[in-house]
Amino acid sequence: MKSFILRAISLGCFLLFGQYVAAQVFEYPRHGSEFYPNEEYSIVYSEYAEHENTDDSTMTYKEKKYEAFLLKGQDTIRFVGFLSESDLENTDFWVWINDCPKIDGVEKVILVDNLFSGCGDLLDSHYFLETSNGSLHRLPTLSTENMGNELYHYQYRFPNERFGREGRIVLGFLDLNQGHELKSFVKEKVFLWDGKDLIPE
Repeated sequence: MKSFILRAISLGCFLLFGQYVAAQVFEYPRHGSEFYPNEEYSIVYSEYAEHENTDDSTMTYKEKKYEAFLLKGQDTIRFVGFLSESDLENTDFWVWINDCPKIDGVEKVILVDNLFSGCGDLLDSHYFLETSNGSLHRLPTLSTENMGNELYHYQYRFPNERFGREGRIVLGFLDLNQGHELKSFVKEKVFLWDGKDLIPE
């Protein structure tokens, strides 16, 4: 098995006002969510490689690249994604748990939110289903980009949550006003879970 030297980086310190506002928008639990903060899981980074990057002036320079991993205690259990060195300055991770999703064969759902704050806010939401036998299954990543006054938040909703359906996983987005209050939940797709994959209803 490939071994990694993992370097933990402190999370949750918001240096920019924009990141603070974004955290308010995307925090849990709210709007009928059943995901809560946890102390069992965490995110660490591993230096991966150097790669060439080109800025707007067409100047080429080398930049370090990192891999982000989900940890349970001290054990690495899942690769999450890649980050550049410059991304780290504007990126925050949160890990949330829904420990009673009411999907057959699923013990809990682990949600890793990766928020990048620049000119706008880009949120990648990574969902992992932990089954009764301890294996993890990753759902397709959901990306939410807020650039203007309209605020959206793409999510999967599970049967134990508001807007959820019995025995189904609902994909949709929260439509929020500027006060971060919910205007509506817009359902886009409904899935069954067959133990390995999402099956469109």
